[in-house]
Amino acid sequence: MSDQRTLTLKEFHADARARFGENPLNWAFQCPSCGDVATGEALRAAIASNPRKHSTGQSVRFTDVLGQECIGRSLGALKGSAVRGCKYAAYGLFPGPWQVTVPGRERPMFCFPLAPAPLAVVSEDGGASS
Repeated sequence: MSDQRTLTLKEFHADARARFGENPLNWAFQCPSCGDVATGEALRAAIASNPRKHSTGQSVRFTDVLGQECIGRSLGALKGSAVRGCKYAAYGLFPGPWQVTVPGRERPMFCFPLAPAPLAVVSEDGGASS
């Protein structure tokens, strides 16, 4: 898996855009625990099919957990019923491996590394291409 890395939010966004384009639905992350690679689009679909709420009562959106949770968490891994992925979260007991410094936050945000290669690209209108 990927080595630990610390970067600013600006650097993180620049790396993601350079590798996958402007659309966060195309950004792909690799789970450091199980190796599953998931795009924002795959995570959005998983959350839509298995809605859940934050402790505040607000619905979880894919942008809330993109790059911070393995897709398995949204597909039922916490209940033992995921068809892929695992229950690993970058903000859990073993954080990271990447740290992103975010303006206005005292502590860094932990996240998964970007996937090593682009997957299918989702256009702005939602259509997929490769």
